[in-house]
Amino acid sequence: MNGANACPRVVQKFIGAYGKWRLPEKFGIRLIQRFIFVGSILLLCVGNNSEALADDRSGSPARAKTMRAWALSLDNDLFVPLSSSDRDYTGGIALTYSGDGGSVIRRPFDYLQGAMDQLLGAPKHKATTTSMEVGTYGFTPDDIQSADVLASDRPYASLVYISSSRMYALSANRSISTSLTWGVLGTHLFGELQRRLHRAVGNQPIHGWHHQISDGGELTGRYQIAHHKYWQADDFRSRIKTTVFSSVGYLTELGAALSTRRGLISSPDHRFNPELIAYGERVNDIVTAPYQGEESYFWGGISFKVRLYNAFLQGQFRHSAHTLRYRDLRPVIGEAWLGYTFTIGQHYRASYVVRAHTSEIRSGAGNRHHIWGGFVFSRYF
Repeated sequence: MNGANACPRVVQKFIGAYGKWRLPEKFGIRLIQRFIFVGSILLLCVGNNSEALADDRSGSPARAKTMRAWALSLDNDLFVPLSSSDRDYTGGIALTYSGDGGSVIRRPFDYLQGAMDQLLGAPKHKATTTSMEVGTYGFTPDDIQSADVLASDRPYASLVYISSSRMYALSANRSISTSLTWGVLGTHLFGELQRRLHRAVGNQPIHGWHHQISDGGELTGRYQIAHHKYWQADDFRSRIKTTVFSSVGYLTELGAALSTRRGLISSPDHRFNPELIAYGERVNDIVTAPYQGEESYFWGGISFKVRLYNAFLQGQFRHSAHTLRYRDLRPVIGEAWLGYTFTIGQHYRASYVVRAHTSEIRSGAGNRHHIWGGFVFSRYF
């Protein structure tokens, strides 16, 4: 079977399996199913041409630049072993495309981001990699059964967004990455997804989403820039890097991070940026690299941020039923993460990560650390 004919047959088999897998209507989570279904089709099918992949591994720079990837990422605080929490950053789902060049849909976002990069002093040469992501994620207080405003806890908040990313390799040990995100706060999408998922698995109902930040919808945005420095390790199986970053928008902050990975590593250092993940947004981290061999490595790191503004807690211009003031928040936040990544054959990569976040709120019921887990499934072509 050649690569050109493999994809339709895979799709036919997958659609047949999907038809058997679909849950009864009473479970009410068709929207989640469809999102995962479309993402899985892309991971299984796009670019399913083994001959083209062989050309990409031939070492030709021109062919290497055609490398692309689709990735489906899922976050949830229930993905942490021995954890039963369902609060704070409670979950997210995103679909990411990464590669060189750009499609008609992505090009306007990439052009706008490129113009902002130039205005703010990013490198004048062409970006080495660009990415685009769509997704949604949300936050809840601890008591999700109450329909009242919980003044001592964090507010409900959610974001539906589209984000683009650029990466510039300056030298063997330095790079710059930027991202531009547009989104809408306060839609009912994430809350409805969470309610239906809870109903499907028999969890407690949720009654407070009508109190969320900017309920009904409000436009928002964020621009981020980061400078990376890669340090030479004595062991060729180890990688170490430091990053300084800043962002302006619904998350306005300055920060620094130390990250490392150890094991069987083939991907370039400047295309691995877990320290730049902002809750459910992974557009800075889901990037492609020419196939160079199998990978199996652990990775981790720590970061510290001075956060000046957080729209998910403080709200924006639109009235919100419950917000926190800046003096109610902790300006310095620490974060740590530990993950594992491995390849499956020549086309697929999977990752799992656990992240821990220090308390963002000074006092009251919302004064607590939180932890969540995430899965990422990538299809390279």
